Amino acid sequence: MSRIGLSALLLTGLLSGTAAALVPASPAPAVAQAPAEAPAPEAPKDSAKELPRLTLYTSFDPQRLAPVFAEFQKAQGIAVQIESDQADLMLGRLLREGATTAADVALLPTLTRAERAATAGLLVPVTIPDLDKAIPAAYRDAGGRWIAVTGFVRAAVSMGDKVKPGDIARYDDLAKPALKGRLCLPPLGRLASRAFLATQMIPDPLAAEAWLRGVTANAVTLPPSEGPSLPDAEDRPLVQALVDGKCDAALIGSRTLARLADKGDDPLRPALDKLTVTFPVIGDGRGTPVEVVTIGATQATGRREAAVKLITFLTGDTGQRLLAEALWGYPLKPGTPLSNPVTRWGPFKADPTPLSTLLPLLPQAAALAERVGGI
Repeated sequence: MSRIGLSALLLTGLLSGTAAALVPASPAPAVAQAPAEAPAPEAPKDSAKELPRLTLYTSFDPQRLAPVFAEFQKAQGIAVQIESDQADLMLGRLLREGATTAADVALLPTLTRAERAATAGLLVPVTIPDLDKAIPAAYRDAGGRWIAVTGFVRAAVSMGDKVKPGDIARYDDLAKPALKGRLCLPPLGRLASRAFLATQMIPDPLAAEAWLRGVTANAVTLPPSEGPSLPDAEDRPLVQALVDGKCDAALIGSRTLARLADKGDDPLRPALDKLTVTFPVIGDGRGTPVEVVTIGATQATGRREAAVKLITFLTGDTGQRLLAEALWGYPLKPGTPLSNPVTRWGPFKADPTPLSTLLPLLPQAAALAERVGGI
């Protein structure tokens, strides 16, 4: 997730003043007069300030989100001001501000952050029209406090044919001794990994711990990344490690791959043509886990009707397509067209496990990550 400085994007302007009223001229005096000045032209009106306005807290790049909310403003006549910061700092700000927050809606990465905001009482249940026809129930809070609006998956990536097709068909394969010293991993102790680890704990938490120990035993230790922070700063070094021959396979988020495919000036982009990308499945083949971005209306908002309109837009056809393109993600509404960066890697079968099933396992996932070397 991006480490973006706090910024604001507010599509507003100044209300015009009214032109002075015209009064009838008095009879001309005997002496000549200079021609009367023409009335001052009426200042052009900018309707943006007259629009209702929502404040959205997020960790995503405001410039990437701007086209999404411009389309929403065009459709609904509601402006969106974006307040952005690094993901954990933004969540901390929400928790600190509580009932006094300026946020009307929050767009949060990871299931863990959505659940923290919800259990802290920061999000209010809302009813979205025709939601059952938009976002599957597996991607929604049962209490209506948050809804997932886009998602990412973790791909098994190798350089060329260094790993044979089918060698990493399941996430279980990452723990095989054949990958000893050949595997690069993202930091699995981060919040973004909690839901991923929780999926591994179904149906057997003990087996999940054995699996994680095997995976980490196969991993190569990489030096800390240097240079500017990028939206995919934690996964991007894994691509570089594959290029440099430091490992033969890596577990890389689809957002990193899609972003590289979409950014023609990125020095790592040419490496994509040499990568083999597959989507492993959980356990007995139930599917590839989806990591989600969620949206919810805050308890503090005084603009709940407008917030519902925004959430409705982001769960509809246009909003799903635009948001997925902006965040290099997958839309969650069935039938929504995929953007070119993600179609490059082909389809995958999503794990149908409801996110609500993972919620009680998140603390256990955190403890598991801590036990296995504090990763």
